[in-house]
Amino acid sequence: MTKEGSTLAGDYTDLVLDAICVVDAQGTCLSVTGACERIFGYTPAEMAGKKMLDLVHPDDRQRTAAAIDRVMGGYLQRYFENRYVRKDGRVVYISWSASWSQEHQVRIGVARDITQRKFDDQEWVAPQLLPDDLPCWQLSASPRRLVTPRGIHIALSEQDHIVLQTLMRESECVTRRTIVEALGKNFLEYDQRRLDTQMRRLRRKVKESCGQALPISTVYGVGYRFYAKATICG
Repeated sequence: MTKEGSTLAGDYTDLVLDAICVVDAQGTCLSVTGACERIFGYTPAEMAGKKMLDLVHPDDRQRTAAAIDRVMGGYLQRYFENRYVRKDGRVVYISWSASWSQEHQVRIGVARDITQRKFDDQEWVAPQLLPDDLPCWQLSASPRRLVTPRGIHIALSEQDHIVLQTLMRESECVTRRTIVEALGKNFLEYDQRRLDTQMRRLRRKVKESCGQALPISTVYGVGYRFYAKATICG
């Protein structure tokens, strides 16, 4: 490669938003490419040899270790969010996608810094990582109702209650199959358009009742995610 080509490649690398981390079975970082220094504060050379879990915020280590176990068991992890402590001591919020290569015996993770989005758009942050004093949504079983952070009560059908309960119990994306089976239906026989229609109707109902958007995002091709703080009563 020419000197000019090498410089150009370096410029492109600097513009990459994500860091690609390769970690061995013991959790030791083997290499990092992309936005390593921008996200973690360490150069790729400094990252190599570090235990990735040691860089995780202490309050998130148990959750992160559980997610790592799932990945190494063959689960393709998407949209997992946790906090890391940078070299300069600052805390960053990171969204991960990760998978395990049985052939090469390495875990490959793609990390994106979502710290700014934490404040700009709560949809991108896991509920447990939001500020503790943030008003939450409440789901009640008796009577079936949704209480908004502003204290507005919205009556729910049994089906709406089951869907919201299923979504609120998870901090990550809930698959369509999980929702359909929670409704007591056969996923292979269920008309997926009915689920989409119900979600649109539920969003419209909440919007018309309180003027707030229902904090459910659609993860296309996968399912749905409830991205605000919530409590389930009864």
